[in-house]
Amino acid sequence: MSFLNDSENRETFFRRISYLFPTLDKRYQLIEKAYGDAKDAFRGISREGGERYFEHLRAVTLILMERLRVTDHKLIIAALLHDIVEDCPEWTIERVKLEYNEDIALLVEWMSKPDIKEFGGDKEARNRMYHDRFKNAPREFFLIKLSDRLHNLLTLWDCDDAKRQRKILETRIHYLPFAEEHYILLHEIESALRELEEEEGD
Repeated sequence: MSFLNDSENRETFFRRISYLFPTLDKRYQLIEKAYGDAKDAFRGISREGGERYFEHLRAVTLILMERLRVTDHKLIIAALLHDIVEDCPEWTIERVKLEYNEDIALLVEWMSKPDIKEFGGDKEARNRMYHDRFKNAPREFFLIKLSDRLHNLLTLWDCDDAKRQRKILETRIHYLPFAEEHYILLHEIESALRELEEEEGD
């Protein structure tokens, strides 16, 4: 995916948005707000590979727009904000609803794993509940979630072997069936899995 490279920045991102909406359009401005809110919320936070966490949020949104041809501003905003409630205590679903709207807040809530404290600190129980919920999720959720999963698979090389194996298995069990059902990024996800599994076998 040639659009996922180091030359991506705010200017190139909003050049894409300008093909969808003029700068004075409220949808453009709301995307601009989400871009800034996500960048501010994750400022100073890095992923395991050392890159800024915000790069992941932008990459997921680019996959959604460029590979899946999504032009709905609500989905673009939800992609930019997809980790903000789960990872940033100052952001709640109610805040997203207040600052954006209920449709965007609902998509972000679908994306967000519940607070692990609700499960007595049991991460596996929390994840089971989250994955069980997939069967009731709308297609719009999977457009974002599978874009997120694909980018996570493409960047798993920076993780340890145990995490890679866990994510590969999780993807095959919980993600591939819905990718197939909704015809979303199935080929790309399978290719990423094969490459990871081949590396594990070497």
